[in-house]
Amino acid sequence: MNLSETHPEWILASDIDNTLTGDEQALERLAQRLRTLREEGRLFLILSTGRRLVQVLDGFEQEGLPEGDAIISQVGTEIYLPPFEADMAPLQAWKERLEAEFSRQEAESFLDGIEGLRMQPDKYNTPLKVSCYLDEAPEPEAAAREIERRVRTAGKEDVYQVIWSSGRDLDIIPAAAGKGKAIRFLLSFLDLESGQVIVAGDSGNDRTMFEEFDYGIIVANAQPELKALPESEADSHYRAGEDYAAGVIEGLRHFGIFPD
Repeated sequence: MNLSETHPEWILASDIDNTLTGDEQALERLAQRLRTLREEGRLFLILSTGRRLVQVLDGFEQEGLPEGDAIISQVGTEIYLPPFEADMAPLQAWKERLEAEFSRQEAESFLDGIEGLRMQPDKYNTPLKVSCYLDEAPEPEAAAREIERRVRTAGKEDVYQVIWSSGRDLDIIPAAAGKGKAIRFLLSFLDLESGQVIVAGDSGNDRTMFEEFDYGIIVANAQPELKALPESEADSHYRAGEDYAAGVIEGLRHFGIFPD
């Protein structure tokens, strides 16, 4: 897509795992429809994920993931623009913004002494993301709340944010990062802010997308921490009745992107 020549009507920012994936046939249907809209210049697709870049690229070939116009990876701490290559560097402007105050050593200190905590593999721990598992803690939810409390008590809420999702994964990332803020930065960087943004997700690490943007699709298989987003008469987040990619298709019909 040549951004200098087109202004897409819609911008879709979607999580991957358990939002797009989970139902191969529904994903195939969704990917074809998204491909058509992108070829027509009507849609800009952002894949916003906790995965590493190489896992997203592998997913294009092995899982039938729709190819995106941008990739936001590692829970909103890295942004990539095409042409995509496995060994490419993330967008420097975003990296520099996040590096300003974040200290990995200090972020790790908030995890000290948490019973049952296991660090995630090194490939998921980066200079801008401290990631661990809490599913072996006696009370995972309580452990996550304790880590959040430590950040607040240290007066560091403006430096670090704690992302808790799926009853297992906890990330500490820069307060300026996260999927929602990364999308907002990318839209400004590419001068795409005039398009209508719709987000889609299933877990706690998607929550910032729904907090940042008015329109979203919560798939039926979503985790409790995302389903717990407050509802109101003015709630513009569509809660799909279908799981996985079928739920995304349902939501895109609701918002008028796909025909009924």
